[in-house]
Amino acid sequence: MNTTESQSIQNILKKKIKTPLIWIVIVITIGLTSLFYVSQEQQAVVYNRYVENLSEYKFLETRLMRSLEKTRVGSIEDSTKTATQIMSLREIAISISSSIENFRLQGEWMPPSSDVILFEREIFGKTGAMRQYLARRNNWSREVKIINDTLYKIPEIETGILLSCLDSARLGYTPSLPETLRISPEIIANIKDLLAENDDLFILWNRFDNDNALIFSENLLQAFKIKSINDEIFKSRVPQVFYFLSIILLLSTLFFVFRSKT
Repeated sequence: MNTTESQSIQNILKKKIKTPLIWIVIVITIGLTSLFYVSQEQQAVVYNRYVENLSEYKFLETRLMRSLEKTRVGSIEDSTKTATQIMSLREIAISISSSIENFRLQGEWMPPSSDVILFEREIFGKTGAMRQYLARRNNWSREVKIINDTLYKIPEIETGILLSCLDSARLGYTPSLPETLRISPEIIANIKDLLAENDDLFILWNRFDNDNALIFSENLLQAFKIKSINDEIFKSRVPQVFYFLSIILLLSTLFFVFRSKT
């Protein structure tokens, strides 16, 4: 190819590039490429995974509260399983919050940081109170069993009142110790200590027997659900736009070719 032909081709390209039609073709091509890239994103899979994890958290918390209720009334002697459930609840909350922040740092959409922080703090406080309650309640139940065994051996009518009082405390109530003179002062002192400990445990129980964590987890879950639905709606419209732009690109190309020939 000689210099004259090369310059001629350059002049033709410059003229074609200056025409509005070629820019329309370029813009449409870029638009189609962008639509193809967007259609390949799998963020809905990530959001659905968070929905599953948060749903699992809600299930674990509900199951854990049932286990703690059994611990409160003393129907579970081995609390190892309950302690494991507490740790699992804490770990899944940490996993959810940390992965959310990691995706946020990568520039992905995630729920507000304030909602994540509230969820994480509530779980930390809740599981901390649960572990403390579990240890203290188990020790309390052992002490009550010792006192009950002692009272059963005392042939006094008033022991029935004391046993009923301790049983009410075991069920989570805060009974008052009746006045009695025929029972050993040492036993009475031990029962008073147990009732005082029961009052403290009642307060500790109320620190985690609430729906705060469930509300925060539900807020995150709904945010992911809404985002996933919106993304699915958007992606359902991508093929329509893709076909429309493809037709325009085809017509523009044909028009450009025919115009070039003329």
